[in-house]
Amino acid sequence: MRRICLMLFALLSMLRMQGQEVIDSVAVVPNEVQPTFQLSDTWVTDSLHLPVLTRFGQMPYLSMYPYMCGGYPSWNLHEGLNVSLGASVFTQFGKHAYHGAGFTQDLSMMYATPLTKKLSFAVGGYMEQVSWAHDTYRDGGLNAVLSYRFDDHWEGYLYGQKSLVSKRIPLPLYGMTNIGDRIGAAVRYNVSPSFSIQVNVEKREMP
Repeated sequence: MRRICLMLFALLSMLRMQGQEVIDSVAVVPNEVQPTFQLSDTWVTDSLHLPVLTRFGQMPYLSMYPYMCGGYPSWNLHEGLNVSLGASVFTQFGKHAYHGAGFTQDLSMMYATPLTKKLSFAVGGYMEQVSWAHDTYRDGGLNAVLSYRFDDHWEGYLYGQKSLVSKRIPLPLYGMTNIGDRIGAAVRYNVSPSFSIQVNVEKREMP
């Protein structure tokens, strides 16, 4: 019996030594065979390079003084279909201002896609209804933007807009939807992720 116990003990010791050797051999892996992932290996996660648009999918502009001055709600498009719904109430102040409050409802849709690693394209349109001074006005349009990213600092854009108006809209309402047919180009220099300089040149025709 004692002889059998010694044999079992010797066998278990050999198995333990072999198991330790296997574990040690697995733990030591050369660094050169370990795969590494870098964000630069794929452009899919950062392939869409488009400017910030207005809620109607248009290239923004500064103002239509003296009828409207200020900014627009920004719209950062993502890849695929983008949809924006909006409603608002507005009024005018001043000597020749329209009386009462106005109400608007709008719908915008833009489809954005990367064409290459540096070239992106977006196309879509919008519709808006304005009720003001006992009358209703409807405005619609088609928009398209083509963007090219030269490097980390320089970007260029080509854009166009076609307005589809149901009837003549009062001039003070032109700035609300940036109405008119537009075709233009822009160049932007990104000084930092939070600061850039952009120059636009465009031709516009009012309905």
